[in-house]
Order: sequence, then structure tokens, then C-alpha cells
Amino acid sequence: MAVTIGSPSEHAETDQKLSALVMSATKDMSALVRDEIALAKAELRRDFKQAATGGGLFAVAGMLLLFALIMCSFAIAYGIHAAGIGLAWAWLIVGGGYLLLGAVCGGVGLVRFKAIRGVDATKRTTNESLAVLKRTPR
Repeated sequence: MAVTIGSPSEHAETDQKLSALVMSATKDMSALVRDEIALAKAELRRDFKQAATGGGLFAVAGMLLLFALIMCSFAIAYGIHAAGIGLAWAWLIVGGGYLLLGAVCGGVGLVRFKAIRGVDATKRTTNESLAVLKRTPR
């Protein structure tokens, strides 16, 4: 089998073409990364504005619900008192109801927190990927 070797000028021309291709690919990758970062920033700005608006509205709703809770507590206590039970006992009944409701909510919250497992799947797949990369010859 005969191997033909081109002239040095042909090699230089090929090297220049290859160099131009590599530079073009590098330039395109840089532009792609910059565009992706710009897109991510724009999306994060949009999401932050929506989250801030939602958070502010939740704060207002929480304040209004707190005021409503106070008003309803008075109405319930005075309603129980109007039914013939002493005012002190009426307030104890309302307070006990809130304590019971708080205990139930706290218990459910505790159960939910204990059920949190973390990022087990992510840890596992990341460790698997690292193991594969360590085995790959360079």
C-alpha cells in the first residue's frame, strides 16, 4: 500500500482550516454559553418578581386572617357566654380549642418533617457518575 505525503504547503493549509474550525467552534460555544446565562438571568428576574409579589400578597392575607381570627374569637366567646356559660369559661373553651388545633397542626407538621428524606437519589446518581468517570481511561 502506497502512502502519499502531501507537500508542506498542503499541510499548512489543512492546519489553517482545522485551526479556523476550532476557533469557530470555540466562538460558537462561548456565544451559546453567554446566551444560556442571559436566558437564565431573565427567567430568574421574572420568577423573582412573581415570587416577591406573591409573598407580599401572602403577608397581607396573613395579617387580614389574623385580624379575622381575633374578631371570630370574640364572637365565639361571647356567643358561648350568651348560651348561658360564664364569660371566663367561654374564653377558656375558645382558648382550649385553639390549643387543641395548634397541637394537631404541630403533630402533623412534625410527622411531615420526619418524613423528609433529603436528596438521596441525587446523591446516589452523582456518586455513580463520579465512579464511572474515575474508571474511564484518559
